[in-house]
Amino acid sequence: MKLKEYLLNELKLKNVKRIFGVPGRENEEIQFNEIEGINFITTRVEFTAAVAGDVSGRITNNLQVVFSTMGPGATNLTTGIASAMLNKSPVLYLTSQLESNDIYYNITHQCVNQKRIFDPITKYSVELESPEQIVCELDKAYKIAMEEPRGPVHISIPTDFFNRELLDQYLSDTYCEVINDEKGKKTETPDYLKKIENMQNMLIKSKKPVCLLGSEICRSEAFDETLTFCKSWNIPFITSANVKGISSMFEDDLNLGSASCYMEGILRYPALDKIFNESDLILLIGYQYVDDLLPKMWNRGIEKKTVLINMNSNNQLQAIIEPNLYLNGSLPVLLNKLKNEKENEKKEFRDFSDLKKVLKYQNCQNYRDKINPYQVMNVLNKFMEDSILVTDIGYYRHHAIIFTDSKIPFSFISDTGISSFGSGLPAAIAAKINFPDKKVFLVCGDGGFHSVSGDLATLIKYNLPIIIVLLNNSQFKLIDLYQKKKVKSEKQNKEITKLSSVNFKFLAKANGCYGESANSISELETIISNWNGTKPILIELPLEYTDEFQISF
Repeated sequence: MKLKEYLLNELKLKNVKRIFGVPGRENEEIQFNEIEGINFITTRVEFTAAVAGDVSGRITNNLQVVFSTMGPGATNLTTGIASAMLNKSPVLYLTSQLESNDIYYNITHQCVNQKRIFDPITKYSVELESPEQIVCELDKAYKIAMEEPRGPVHISIPTDFFNRELLDQYLSDTYCEVINDEKGKKTETPDYLKKIENMQNMLIKSKKPVCLLGSEICRSEAFDETLTFCKSWNIPFITSANVKGISSMFEDDLNLGSASCYMEGILRYPALDKIFNESDLILLIGYQYVDDLLPKMWNRGIEKKTVLINMNSNNQLQAIIEPNLYLNGSLPVLLNKLKNEKENEKKEFRDFSDLKKVLKYQNCQNYRDKINPYQVMNVLNKFMEDSILVTDIGYYRHHAIIFTDSKIPFSFISDTGISSFGSGLPAAIAAKINFPDKKVFLVCGDGGFHSVSGDLATLIKYNLPIIIVLLNNSQFKLIDLYQKKKVKSEKQNKEITKLSSVNFKFLAKANGCYGESANSISELETIISNWNGTKPILIELPLEYTDEFQISF
């Protein structure tokens, strides 16, 4: 069996259904059609492939595979790999390398030391020194990627290895050293049981607890257990961005929506003070520091205790948070043990109806002659019953985090990790490929979108009909707002945040998509309602921000 056949067969056995990537000259050695059942999704640039793999790993919790050619193909993956590392996404990044007899780093054309580049941003990186290594290294990489905390791994394969025959002795089941799958499993030690008891006592004594739900809930798919726990104690909760959809914030009295570092300026309402000032116990469930919800968000008002309930032990996170109590283990198991069984120990209902009204109607005047992000999200909420909303990166993203009423898990996708401009379109591609029967919306700005707009053609090639709502102000607006915050108007260099005008409607049509422009919110709703769903549509809107720019934490 040749290395390429072994590689693809093993990936298929690991339930890999597709490989995102951009081909190179190594494709004379591997065509990716050597076996049936794995599709190669060709993107216009490696960044798109890398991010699509990252997002696919996050929303399926299964191993994803991304491939690139040598040299610039490999280096173009780095932002997506760093994103997967921060987002704890299980992705195998495969890269080709020059022929084994011509690997002279920084000397040979297109030859760089990929292992040294990827080591800091992966859980594991290796460059094969012999074809036979693939047998053990592929198995090892898979186990490392899927072991908590999950994350990206990398294997570099010299081009001449793909067509090499692997000797039978290397294909035996006993050839590779077995990685201990028992690592990290918890047993109910006396210390563990004592912590459970202490946690239950803290819950009983607390008058006004509140939960903050983090992204580990998504990785462990502990949505039902989390809701059951909160309801059993009658504890209100606020979520990080990607936990949106655990329940509807307008239908669930305990759901206070999602937090953002700009939320109080956007809402024109002291939401965080209302939630946290009187709270005496903060339960951080599945919390990750990369959720971008910092301790100063909840450290306000009265003195409070903090509990960290996580899947994995993390000394660095404990040092940052300094919790009064720390529990780690299976989230579904822990939450089932901690749920309340006594009706008389339920907490009194806390009335957050004023906050809910602000979230639903936003207490600022209706600017009839301007389109702002709140109005856009209000329209999109009408279509969110069984849809997925993806955002790119920009100030509007925080309006989406606050105002989108996602109703099911994994129905809101936004990168709180490395948060790269242009990540929205690759994420939407991943969402539509993995959930083809769901309607997928991408909300993006002109700056981020145009950095990857070549992949509009990818939507057409693979028949991925998504709805792109492009908010255009011909500017890097969030950077402009930060400039204004620190620099007097006459000293502000406004030119560096301005962007040239692009007719995105025509750009969409040139790539085979529908292209429309809307000059009012009612036009936006009409265009979405009339869309026939046969091919992607880009709807361009002029955008103005009408809220106050304020950093809440």
